[in-house]
Amino acid sequence: MTLSFDIPRTTSGSPPEKRITWRLGRLKSPKIFKQYIKEFETITQNILKSHTITIATSLRDHQTATTYIEQFNRQLCQAIYHSLDTSCGRQLQPVEPLKDFWTEDMQKAYEHRERYYRKWRKAQGLNKLKYWLKHQEARAALRRLIQKRRKENWEHFCQQLASNQYAKAIAKISRIRKRRTISPTFSTMKGHKHSADTMARHLENVYSSEATQEMQRSEISSDSLPFELACPITLSDILSAIRSLPSNKAPGVDHVKNEMLLPIQHLLAPILLALFQLCWKWSYVPESWRVAQVVPIHKKGTPTDPGNFRPISLTSIFRKILERCLQNDVQLYSPPIDIAQGGFRECRGSLDQALCLAEICQILRTHHKIKPTLIFLDIKSAYDTVDRNLIWQSLQPTTPPPLLALLQHLFDYVYLEVLLNNETSYRFSPRTGVLQGSILSPLLYSIYINDLPKRLRLKQPSEDTSPVELAPLINYLLYADDVVLISERAQMPKLLKICEDYSFSLGFHWNPSKCVVLSDMNDDLSYELYGQTLLKQHSFLYLGVPFKPGGYLNPQELIEHNVCKAFAMINVLTSVGVNPNGFDRLLSTRFYAQIVRARLEYGLAINRLTASQIKVLEDAQNDCLRRIYGASKRASTKVMRHLSRLPTMKERLNILQAQFLFRSFTLPEDALLTKLMPHIQNDRHQQWYKLSKSSLWKIIPPPVEELSLKVFKAIKKQFLQQSLDYQKQHADKIARNSMPQHAQPATNA
Repeated sequence: MTLSFDIPRTTSGSPPEKRITWRLGRLKSPKIFKQYIKEFETITQNILKSHTITIATSLRDHQTATTYIEQFNRQLCQAIYHSLDTSCGRQLQPVEPLKDFWTEDMQKAYEHRERYYRKWRKAQGLNKLKYWLKHQEARAALRRLIQKRRKENWEHFCQQLASNQYAKAIAKISRIRKRRTISPTFSTMKGHKHSADTMARHLENVYSSEATQEMQRSEISSDSLPFELACPITLSDILSAIRSLPSNKAPGVDHVKNEMLLPIQHLLAPILLALFQLCWKWSYVPESWRVAQVVPIHKKGTPTDPGNFRPISLTSIFRKILERCLQNDVQLYSPPIDIAQGGFRECRGSLDQALCLAEICQILRTHHKIKPTLIFLDIKSAYDTVDRNLIWQSLQPTTPPPLLALLQHLFDYVYLEVLLNNETSYRFSPRTGVLQGSILSPLLYSIYINDLPKRLRLKQPSEDTSPVELAPLINYLLYADDVVLISERAQMPKLLKICEDYSFSLGFHWNPSKCVVLSDMNDDLSYELYGQTLLKQHSFLYLGVPFKPGGYLNPQELIEHNVCKAFAMINVLTSVGVNPNGFDRLLSTRFYAQIVRARLEYGLAINRLTASQIKVLEDAQNDCLRRIYGASKRASTKVMRHLSRLPTMKERLNILQAQFLFRSFTLPEDALLTKLMPHIQNDRHQQWYKLSKSSLWKIIPPPVEELSLKVFKAIKKQFLQQSLDYQKQHADKIARNSMPQHAQPATNA
């Protein structure tokens, strides 16, 4: 028996890929790129002509229109498929991973080793020793060839990474890092198909909440169709949507990815515009746009429990383009989102919301003599239990009928199937929920839960409410589905009861086992939700920022948390190649600055640190740099930082805080932080005021509101230069003081 590396690929327990894939990498060739465009143009040149004739003569009723829309979509997909088949060709099977590694010399050395091994097995007497020695020599020769080939491949990979664009290099490293992360997959003992169906049954139960059993799908009267209101989508909207959508994402059931659309975007946009106008007019989209393949992503807990997986929906790229085109109109016509909601809103970030929480608590302590109790609430399956009819009722008074009807069709007539290990489950239609992965879902969820803050307030704030008067009215903060209650102890049970009743009225449930009370441990008052006592803690991570009882920021715990995350990440990157024997050191340093240092820096922009806390960050950065350069534990990192142009962590702290403060002047007028600004930038007890005492912010000339971004960057550069000059002067002073008196340079009198 002989072995060969050319044997057929063995089949695994998983079924073959059900997706159609193409060799899209060939589109990098200008010849194939042009061929793809030309082929698509040839196929589709008559689509718009025939569409114009059909619109004028055939579409008289809803049934005919829906049939035509489905046919139109199929023609478009087939045109893309055929163009790709002709130009790129299909990827029939995965590429053999050792194909490029294994060389002809290695194959000969392998066969040479096997030949001597067979002779040794058959030899007798002294010949057995002879062939054994030759077998060992052949084995060593093959090992040397493999090691040499591995070294050559590694050096080529490092050179390619260093010479390539940095964005591509960082993307490559991220992919390698993700492949090394083991993510559990849901499975049962009865195979992949049974696993997919089991997960589908679980999701079908989740999407059929008991509180919304009587919910009916919205029906669109055919008497109102077709709508006469003009479709607001334009060619520029479609082109902008195609360019803005990310690449390298999994496709929906139609197998189409954004990489396929980018080369033909100018040819495709008029066709999509005609199709979108039909969808708008008849409130109908093709079925393939309404089929979502759900991929379960493990959160935490045992992987045998389907409840420990987050259902992420893979939808058609054409649906994503349509949603992106409709997004601005939905925002325009939706009811005003409450000021307490900071998630998925323009120019609002998690650190803005965390600072708002700290500032509100400080105002309550200073001006109202209230030490607030904080309760962080968790919504069970937040996106999956949404009663969509409540969203449509909220949108109905202000939204044009064609837009509302199209949204209802996009979300009420959805079909889900679980995709697990290349097996798909049966399809089902969810009674509740919005798709996780849909562009419009975050906005629709914000509309769904928008009334809760108003129910909790004693009175609604007005436009002229001062920040000090506003703080006690904001007793509830939302960041998407992250919820925190802010109140004095006596009022908290009442607020919890309102939250409990509100969940019953909307059809969702809080998760008491994951809700946390942040109060002093000597506080003997207990809090209940659905009759279950809530857990108490002395610290809690809200949006990644630690808080202490009373609503104080906890910088010490933040630093400990960030340093642990940074060291865990540098350990992963070291195994990938960010080490002295791996990538180019300057490239490795850029990887550190992009990936590792970002974990060290999170939350620093809103925290004031002591000198000892800054030293912990400096030591962490120095340890990472020493590992990259292969230096000893006591080696200075000044030269390393100078070569890679890395500032110290103290300088970074000043820059981050100044950037955050400068950005706070550019927030929308209806942002909560903007409403608090008149007070927090002038009161010495407030966190914003304390941040404004940083070294960089002090040298920024007033008025800051009129400062341009260009001038701000120039001031930041000036600050770094001043810091460097100071370090040089300090080093020179130390050097002079360490010299003997007679050797010191003379100074002029």
